[in-house]
Order: sequence, then C-alpha cells, then structure tokens
Amino acid sequence: MDILVLTSKILGVYLVISGLFLVIKTKTVHDVLKDFFKHPATTYLTGIILIFLSTMYLIQYNLWVKDWITVVTVFAWLVLLKGLTYVFIPGTLKNMVVKNKSWFKFWGLLSIIIGIYLFFFIV
Repeated sequence: MDILVLTSKILGVYLVISGLFLVIKTKTVHDVLKDFFKHPATTYLTGIILIFLSTMYLIQYNLWVKDWITVVTVFAWLVLLKGLTYVFIPGTLKNMVVKNKSWFKFWGLLSIIIGIYLFFFIV
C-alpha cells in the first residue's frame, strides 16, 4: 500500500473516532481540554510531538495537486499550526476551547464526514 494511501486511511480512522467522541461526549471533551491546559508541560510536549510528526510528513509529501492528496497535506499543515500554537500561545487556544464548546458537535460532524471520505473513498 502506498504511504499516502496508508496515511489517509489512518487519518480517516482518527477523524471518525475523534469526531464521534466530540459529538457523543461533548461535555467530557470540554472537561478533558480544560484539565489538559492546566498542565503547561503536557501542553508543551504535545505541541512538540505535533510539530515533529507533521514536519516529518511535510518534508516527504508536501504535495499541492488537484487530488485527494491535498486534503492530507492541508491536515499536516493544520497539525503543524496546532503544534506551534500549543508551544507559543497555549492560552489563546485554551480560550478558544473554553468559550466555543457549542461548536464541538459541528466540528465533530465535519470530522466524521472527512474521515469517512479519507478512509472509504481513497484507493
């Protein structure tokens, strides 16, 4: 299996599971994230891991073509930005999460749709 197809399948499974969690356990997600941001070391290490993994992917496959591969590339860039946010401005991300919990179900449904697309329709 091509590494790009494998990456899209793994990302698809992750998006469906996390999307279902956002939709079904909205209050739990909110509580977990509030607790997560209380620990600066955990937030920092999470950011470093996200930066590392997304950079590894982008060095190999930073492809901008009119194809499904671009979806995975966009997610890699978003993960890199999220990691940078965890490292440099975690307070901003915390405020966004705490104030916007009403959007969790929307983002969860969007995540499920994109995850299903990446898992089932990429061959």
